Amino acid sequence: MEKKPIATPKLEKEPGDVPFRPGLADPDAFVIRPIEERDLAALEWDGAYLHFRRLFRQAYQDMRIGTRQLLMMEHTATGEMIGQVFIQWSSSDPRFADGTHRGYLYALRIKPAFQSRGLGTRMLIAAESELRRRGMDTASIGVEKDNPRARLLYERQGYRIIADDPGRWSYLDHEGIIREVLEPAWLMEKRIREGHEMVSTKDT
Repeated sequence: MEKKPIATPKLEKEPGDVPFRPGLADPDAFVIRPIEERDLAALEWDGAYLHFRRLFRQAYQDMRIGTRQLLMMEHTATGEMIGQVFIQWSSSDPRFADGTHRGYLYALRIKPAFQSRGLGTRMLIAAESELRRRGMDTASIGVEKDNPRARLLYERQGYRIIADDPGRWSYLDHEGIIREVLEPAWLMEKRIREGHEMVSTKDT
């Protein structure tokens, strides 16, 4: 199983001209739940991630057979998807996920109009809870080197850099065209419960 099936997880940079929506800052107005098949179109975020359509479908199929978990944050009043995070249980590279002790979080996104309100932190905590429920003790996550905002969020939540990730991968887009991606990133990890020894690879 590839370690980066969709993208290095990151929070989208928040543009300064996105208007705030009154009444949606209340954390009780949102619920985090598993993604259903009817939600796949919403993962494209009005076309911004249309090119990932095949990957979203494959990730959903993986969830159905138990090799991933896909979570979304929904505004309860409107049903709008405003955030997401995916979890990979195992990988060919055990620094990311090993199927037993360590799981990999990726594709963590919050829509720009809802950023800077603690919702990304809520999504991260929910994903960590899924890892604990599965008996895992370590969470790993990648952050692009040009996204210091997301790195700061992860560091505040207890993540630390353990390795450099060249971030070179490819995928088949919605038109059947192979796209090559280069996203240099840091691999970070966090102990979420006492147990297995954490990986240290900064010098490798």
